[in-house]
Amino acid sequence: MQNLLKPKWIFLINTLPIALLFFIFFGQFNIIKSLLDAGSTQLWVSFGWALGVLFFLNFGYGVYLSIKRQRVPYYYGIIALLCYIPFIYLYAYYFEKIIPFSIPQWMIPGNMLIYVGTFLMPTLAYSLFILVAHLTPEEREHKAWRNFLIAAVIPVSWYLFSQAILPLWKPVDGNFGIHIIIIFVIIGTLIFLFFLIRGLFIIATKKAAAWQQYQLAWKVPICIVLPLLGLYINNGSFFKGLGIRDSGVFGDFRSYWFYALAIINGVLICLPNLQNTIYRIFLFIGRSITFAYTFYFFIVFLPFLPLSIVAIVAVGTGFLILTPLLLFVLHINELSKDFGFLKTYLSNQKIWIFSTASFLLIPLFITINYLKDRSTLYKTLEYLYSPDYSKSYQIDKKSLFKTLSTIKYHKDNEGEIIFTNQLPYLSSYFNWLVLDNLMLSDTKINTIERIFFGGASFQLASENIQNSSVNISSISSKSTFDKSQNAWKSWIDLEITQKNGAAWMAEYATTFELPEGAWISDYYLYVGDKKEMGILAEKKSAMWIFSNIRNEKQDPGILHYLTGNKVAFRVFPFAANEVRKTGIELLHKEPIELNIDGHVVTLGMPEENQEISFENEHLAYVSAQQKQNLKKVNRTPYFHFIVDVSKKEKIADLSRRITQAIEQNKAMSKNAEISFVNSYVSSFPLDNSWKQNLQAQKFEGGFYLDRAVKSILFKAYKSRANTYPVMVVVTDSLQAAVLDKDFSDWKFAYPESNLFYFLSSNGELEPHDLSDQPSEAVKNAAPILFDHPVLEYKLKNNSVAYLADDNKPSFVLKSEIFKINEKDIKEKNWTSALNMQGKWISQILHPENSNKEWLNLVKYSFLSKVMTPVTSYLVVENEAQKAMLKKKQAQVLSSNKSLDLGEDTQRMSEPGLTILAILLGLVIWYRQKNKLLPSGHKL
Repeated sequence: MQNLLKPKWIFLINTLPIALLFFIFFGQFNIIKSLLDAGSTQLWVSFGWALGVLFFLNFGYGVYLSIKRQRVPYYYGIIALLCYIPFIYLYAYYFEKIIPFSIPQWMIPGNMLIYVGTFLMPTLAYSLFILVAHLTPEEREHKAWRNFLIAAVIPVSWYLFSQAILPLWKPVDGNFGIHIIIIFVIIGTLIFLFFLIRGLFIIATKKAAAWQQYQLAWKVPICIVLPLLGLYINNGSFFKGLGIRDSGVFGDFRSYWFYALAIINGVLICLPNLQNTIYRIFLFIGRSITFAYTFYFFIVFLPFLPLSIVAIVAVGTGFLILTPLLLFVLHINELSKDFGFLKTYLSNQKIWIFSTASFLLIPLFITINYLKDRSTLYKTLEYLYSPDYSKSYQIDKKSLFKTLSTIKYHKDNEGEIIFTNQLPYLSSYFNWLVLDNLMLSDTKINTIERIFFGGASFQLASENIQNSSVNISSISSKSTFDKSQNAWKSWIDLEITQKNGAAWMAEYATTFELPEGAWISDYYLYVGDKKEMGILAEKKSAMWIFSNIRNEKQDPGILHYLTGNKVAFRVFPFAANEVRKTGIELLHKEPIELNIDGHVVTLGMPEENQEISFENEHLAYVSAQQKQNLKKVNRTPYFHFIVDVSKKEKIADLSRRITQAIEQNKAMSKNAEISFVNSYVSSFPLDNSWKQNLQAQKFEGGFYLDRAVKSILFKAYKSRANTYPVMVVVTDSLQAAVLDKDFSDWKFAYPESNLFYFLSSNGELEPHDLSDQPSEAVKNAAPILFDHPVLEYKLKNNSVAYLADDNKPSFVLKSEIFKINEKDIKEKNWTSALNMQGKWISQILHPENSNKEWLNLVKYSFLSKVMTPVTSYLVVENEAQKAMLKKKQAQVLSSNKSLDLGEDTQRMSEPGLTILAILLGLVIWYRQKNKLLPSGHKL
């Protein structure tokens, strides 16, 4: 323990945690400062200054002691206790004003009260160790039993006080009595911990023969029995029948590794310190390795030490909270003995190298496992969301199962402090290292499990949108032709009314489809009497902010793409009979008609001598007028069967259906293809060996129909041939297929028809729409025909593109991969928007480039002020929401694009349910208790 008197520990234990705490608080203050009143702001400033002063005083004193080569004196411990205890106490007392309940909980990271205990409690513990080291000199004889007796008297006296005196306690009015009780609790806890640590330190360093001869009698209980008992009770065995399941009191330590390490660690500490060099080197290395285990639990339970006496009085097993502290003291002492012995044979440098390398072994093992999880997860996300359609993939399912289990394990009860499935600190480390402090939503976990394991873990709840009584009551438009860019800018102004006086917190939510070549370039929403302009933000960040603001019953509005040109439009909330004003600006090349919720508006009018069509080296925009002059051609259709091979039971029946379809449609079966689909897609020509290929498949996983369709469309588009596939899905249940979205983004790849077919058990072809609810059959479908003409468009480079034969403009991508010069992106410019559309379609075809292109698309969207499928227009009502949006956006843009900020359906947060059992939770408990007592009665 004498080693702890070196000043270097001040920097590690004190100044570094203070700096981190200040950084966290400063960032949080910058987000919520606009929501704070003058009193709360002053508290933030005062506590911030106090932290700053404490940091510089400690840092300066540490530097001074280092220069003078002096040890940390005993009065440093006293002064630190006198400074930090009032700071923590006052912070807890004023916490409701520092973080008022009016602040939305989604703006507060974790539990801010716990942060103070986590970062400042090490200094309090260090102060006690300093006092113990100075007040227990080795040259004097000390009686351990006296220290233990004093320590034991304190909880006993507290128990007697709570039973005999506290019920009769009638202090003066106000909070004076509460403060007196809390001060006595703090002083009593400090005295208790001091004498407990000192007593243990005395027996650990005592050279008397009796203590050495019978050391196993006190080492085994402290080092082995109590840690195992603590794990057993923490993991729920003691709480069976109380409704606490699948979680631990202070974390989920059910893994056998914790029990194994507890035994190994205890045995190593209990082994005798023989005078053998080789033996002591290996013993020192072993103790250094498991010290990471001891240190971890010491840090985990450190914030709860102030409640140790309360826990002992309230619950008989509460003394187990002290086990990590006692184990820490013994472990440090044994390492010090080993260090002192080995100094005779090895240099200090070698000993420190052995010690540090050994200590890092367990953290390194954990890190390597987490990095494996990260690698497996990223490979899986690449396969799902950023694949190369020309490449074959093979995911290690065993490793994926383990990774998903770990993700779900660390995800449960996120943000809770007690009765949680998480691992303190380790879950945060996992989320940082593996998930970049983002998350994998339940929806994505379900998708991965359905694809690779044929099942799903979560029941997903749909979002509750009450919009039946909210409608557009007035709509108008104004269009202006911009000659400088030969395009139109049009504003659509809407008044939306909640017409049902009984409805509460209603919402306007609709979807409309933009014509090809039209983009949203601005948005506004009146919040009260103030016209708030929309903020163009990264899409996931905007949707996360919208969802959380909506949970707080405040005023967000949002526009974002769904698939293809479909745009979701939402405004929330609407009070009874409320009328709200909003507006959308569109950028378009030619006159268009737009249908919003049944209201059709005409934007723009024909301009004389306007050049509507556009083509450059990478893309072309073909107007509806230009398409009238294009040549109609008929490409040859052929069947492409997509066969479900996730389960073998129905294969004979599926084979029969295919045979029947081939016999009935021999012309379509010529040059046909077949794809066998489970977690992967294997494609073959439909020749005489197709049945053998079917039997040779590996029947496992789920029916990943989404990948099969995209792979077929990709191949068909790439070939630009005079043939096209008619996709026929052969499965026992189309609803069980992994098909979560439609294929509107791929509309350019199926110009003949947007239909594909399900081959039913009776051999009939049931039409489904690629562009709209593909898992549902098309109602009132026209007779099935495969002879659909398309328009042949010859590009300037003499290649041919096939366009849909309709009266709508079309987009042609000439270069599948190309670059945009950032200087060519102009604000609210139609050509810039067209180039960005080309980049988006390029990303659809080549998602393997999407991680990089996604960032570029977001940047180009910000520069142009034009909304794209990766951005969203969002209206918020205050500066705090804007600051939070900026923070989340920066977080998303620095991470993997396939990770999530939150669940698709947000849960309402429940603040304050766990902090009663945390550091200085006693303060809040007494205050709440005082409020709940009948008038005139106080504790």
